Amino acid sequence: SAGGGHDPLLVLDGYEDDGIRLKCCSERLFSEVQVLWTDGRGANITGTLTTATTTANASSSILLKPGDGNSV
Repeated sequence: SAGGGHDPLLVLDGYEDDGIRLKCCSERLFSEVQVLWTDGRGANITGTLTTATTTANASSSILLKPGDGNSV
């Protein structure tokens, strides 16, 4: 069933190099998955990660440092 799986999960993955690492995990039954991180204004801050599998398990993380803004 297309679109099956769970909603993306966003977690605080820990403190790293004077910043905070956020991680997003998703399991979807799509042939292609795109992960896009945006800032609070909707601007792309990482590009995309794409996988091409029948059952797509995707994870992505980003390191936020002071001055990067306060929302993603």
